[in-house]
Amino acid sequence: MRRLLGVSNAIDAVLRSVAHAGAWFFIACIVTICFDVITRKAGFQLNLFGIDLGSTRLQELEWHFHAVLFLTWLGYAYIRNAHVRIDVFTGHLDQRRQARLELIGCILFALPYLFVALPFAHEFFAQSFRQMEGSNAPNGLPYRFIIKGFLYYGFLSVLAAVISVMLRRIVFLWGPPPLAEEALVIPAKA
Repeated sequence: MRRLLGVSNAIDAVLRSVAHAGAWFFIACIVTICFDVITRKAGFQLNLFGIDLGSTRLQELEWHFHAVLFLTWLGYAYIRNAHVRIDVFTGHLDQRRQARLELIGCILFALPYLFVALPFAHEFFAQSFRQMEGSNAPNGLPYRFIIKGFLYYGFLSVLAAVISVMLRRIVFLWGPPPLAEEALVIPAKA
């Protein structure tokens, strides 16, 4: 049981590291939005290092940064229990019943969904990479496969998070009491 908790902690540490690195895209997104608004209101475009930073490219960059921010935090949000839940049905249950319900939900719903979605996300990314897909806009961003790669990562991070949560629930339900209590606490530091 200690090993299961160790694997869960390792998964959590990786997801936390990626999420904290991805958090910098919040700043990048804010700067890009401000720059886009200023250049549109002032009526000028910037050519930086031979790259035209017109409004189309800036707006595409904004949603790319927003997507990266969201997708790097997706798995981490699940292990931190920061996702949307419907506690109306489970709020009155004790911790053991909630843990059983979450484990059943992971097995019956999360894993099958991910095993269906992951191959599609992989092919979505791989095909874009093979084609070196760019934006449909004439002056849009090239290399659309990068953002599609983050979508693929988002699904992978949710799979890792589901595995981590399942391991913690198993330890909580069937492990010795000291480990069971430890399984409920997600370490703050890696």
